[in-house]
Amino acid sequence: MRPIHDAQLGAGVSSVLVLTRELVRPHLGTVTVAPIRAEGRGLSTELSLGEGNGVEDGSVVDCDGLTTIQVSALGVNRGFLLPAQEVLLTRALRSAFDLES
Repeated sequence: MRPIHDAQLGAGVSSVLVLTRELVRPHLGTVTVAPIRAEGRGLSTELSLGEGNGVEDGSVVDCDGLTTIQVSALGVNRGFLLPAQEVLLTRALRSAFDLES
């Protein structure tokens, strides 16, 4: 499952969804993450989250805001993306990169 962590992003701490695959994470110094916002704008590049994921209801993964950070910037694990949400994540990422289905 993809973990959700607090992470140091710029000047503050935000929640992020770690996108780098689990198998290679221990061997890398950086990971690719998607920021989690407190509320969405209804975009196709967003994935809705909630308390079942360890974040507030109404939060969204922002697939337009992907970034790569140092592993050392990851903080507390807040939760995980649920298996049923993987398909929705795929759709949001395809939309963010304008990829065909």
